[in-house]
Amino acid sequence: MGHTTSTTAPVATADFAAPGFGLLLRLKLTLLRNRIGQLVNQSPIKLLLVVVFMTTIWCSLYFVFDLVFRHMRKWEHQSSVAIPYVFHIFFVAMSFLLAFSTAVLIYGALFGRAEPSFLLAAPNRSRNVVAVMFLEAMFFASWSLVLLGMPLMLAIGQSQGHGFWFYATFLLTFLAFVPIPSALGMCVAWAVAMWIPRSAKKATFLAGGISLFAAVLWWGRLWIGRSDDAAEWLRRFMTEMEILRPALLPSTWVTHAIKYSMEGKTADALFYLGVTLSTALFFSWVAINIVGRGLFTAFGRAHAIPVRASASNGRASRWLTDALFFYRPAKVRALILKDVRTFLRDPIQWAQLVILFGLLSLYLAYLPRTRPDGFSLQWKALISFLNYGAVTLILSTFTSRFVFPMISIEGRQMWLVGLWPLSRAKVMWAKFDFALTITAFAALSVTWLSIRALNLPWGLAMIQAGGTLSACVGLCGLAVGLGARIPSYREANTGRIASGLGGTVNLMASIGLVAATVALMGLICSHMAGTETLHRLDRTVMLLYAGQIVLGIGVAVAAMQIGVRSFKTAEF
Repeated sequence: MGHTTSTTAPVATADFAAPGFGLLLRLKLTLLRNRIGQLVNQSPIKLLLVVVFMTTIWCSLYFVFDLVFRHMRKWEHQSSVAIPYVFHIFFVAMSFLLAFSTAVLIYGALFGRAEPSFLLAAPNRSRNVVAVMFLEAMFFASWSLVLLGMPLMLAIGQSQGHGFWFYATFLLTFLAFVPIPSALGMCVAWAVAMWIPRSAKKATFLAGGISLFAAVLWWGRLWIGRSDDAAEWLRRFMTEMEILRPALLPSTWVTHAIKYSMEGKTADALFYLGVTLSTALFFSWVAINIVGRGLFTAFGRAHAIPVRASASNGRASRWLTDALFFYRPAKVRALILKDVRTFLRDPIQWAQLVILFGLLSLYLAYLPRTRPDGFSLQWKALISFLNYGAVTLILSTFTSRFVFPMISIEGRQMWLVGLWPLSRAKVMWAKFDFALTITAFAALSVTWLSIRALNLPWGLAMIQAGGTLSACVGLCGLAVGLGARIPSYREANTGRIASGLGGTVNLMASIGLVAATVALMGLICSHMAGTETLHRLDRTVMLLYAGQIVLGIGVAVAAMQIGVRSFKTAEF
């Protein structure tokens, strides 16, 4: 017996040896490979659609950037001054986006899923867990930077005639820059979980909202003090741009590295590349050690305090629901109140609208300063068309991701839904009212800002507002109706519901509707710009506008009828 015990003990110790960073990284890569394989096998249409859309966006960005830089090349001295400012603005904006995205992803990875509980309970170093989660969050958060940065790099290289060294420097500096804001975002997520337990998501998005609101206020002063003097406008513009060029900002180092590589100054470019890379490694090491050392405490605080609903929050949500949906009966408002509270308690939903429409609002707030003497009629028509396309594409993304799964989620709790004093048809129309109110409020707010920024005449302003509202009606009707016609009642994850067969069909239908309504808006703007009558609506414009309105309402009614008929006969 003694001999048996002495020989088996070392084996048990070896079996439970602590896994290292390499093993955890291989496991993450295996999970990623399996997820991609599952997507290829189960949703090939969705994967093909994503690839097509990404390629289209990438090629469109490359075409726009190439056109701009080739046009700037005609003025050599002006372009040598302007191009560095393009990089400053780009990397400063990406710094905020990367930090915010990484903070959200890291918080969910370390404190919001079941995976960290298992990893922290295993004989494993917390720093290894943090390092793997940091790489994963940084990988997913940097997609937007890759999507925008690669076309920018190729467009500048092709238009300016740069060689291989420029592309290599740009790519290496690009990759070295990403960990710096990502490390800051991880520290912010850990600090929120550490000192604001159980409210970390709200606090994170609240901080982002406050920052966005402050930026809007800062840029809002651009509405006043406009000057028609070109010299005065240029002086103010250059003064404002100097704020983006402090010597200690990583975006400044990246800009200098790219600038010197374009000028053929290899030693200077390598110096700033080395500064960026060393700073990225140092920041990552510091962030991983800080978060890894305090991970257990932050994890415990994030899960220890129970959630208590505030009575004032309940009254506020009820008042908001009664004010927005006063035209609906009390029974229907009670159902909508549940959706309103779910929407407010889930920052992932409203944060997407805040981020996307917030960035669009910042662009619109600054737009008047780009042309202090005002835009011509042709430019107003063109920019209105582009703004309308951006708003409708954002709406299609939101409705496909968050509105489509609503019926499937309710179907999982049909035993409770069946007890409501409402028919299934009224349940569906209540979902439609809720989705339409949220999307219309966000879209019309941005549309009003677009009308204000361009100082549109009443005719084109009415068309843009009405077209936006009709797009909201059509997209919400599609999402709710197809969500009832092609549901996924067995799935509890809204993301997987949206990425399934039904979600893919809804996304394709939404893109088709957006393409049709954007084409009609393009015809309207082209006709009004050609006749130079943005304030008057002739017969052609009225016919196209009526077709746009009928298209949105007709698609919504047809989809809702199909969905109601399917939802009434569904068995659970």
